[in-house]
Amino acid sequence: MLLLELPAAPTLARQDAGGSYNLLLKGAVNEDWFLISRSNLASRNNFGDAFLAYTGIGIGRQLTPAISLRVGYRRAWFNFTDEWQPENRGYLEGYFADRINGWRLTNRARVELRSFDWRDDDTRLRNEISVEAPWSLTALELKLYLEEEFFYSVNDARFEANWLGGGLAWRPAKGIKLKLGYRWNRFRAGADWANRNVLVTGVNLFF
Repeated sequence: MLLLELPAAPTLARQDAGGSYNLLLKGAVNEDWFLISRSNLASRNNFGDAFLAYTGIGIGRQLTPAISLRVGYRRAWFNFTDEWQPENRGYLEGYFADRINGWRLTNRARVELRSFDWRDDDTRLRNEISVEAPWSLTALELKLYLEEEFFYSVNDARFEANWLGGGLAWRPAKGIKLKLGYRWNRFRAGADWANRNVLVTGVNLFF
């Protein structure tokens, strides 16, 4: 799904609002292998400043019905000054998804190898847990979800951010999942911490 990511600058306000607009594409190659792509555009400064965009491609193998392993590449761009600055990011992740008594539980553990030409390279660890309720709301069969994700910099040996949020998921047709939610983004701004209230949208397409 995902994702708003920020190597924060000290000049940012301690409270802010923005958006994170996500597109996920996943297509089966055969019974065991699939391709996956995630793209994102994010804003800050009360939605007035687009500062992050990324897209990428990965390949995954379904090890069991509930567990898959993925490896991929992502190209990201950050706009903190007058120019967009690039990042090359390789990643390896394990993904778990299953239903327990109607509750849909997922956990994604990821290692990112981040390469820059404008700041120090970094290895980052991320872990996202999400829970989707079994109840259907309204005639559209909306599902309530909650999620949490942390970001840890190996090079700096510290936590960089934590996302906590929730919202509604809608599956209007087979292979389509739409999400609308809120995220509280707690992130480092220099030596301090700052907050951003984020409107999150997601379009997930499965082929």
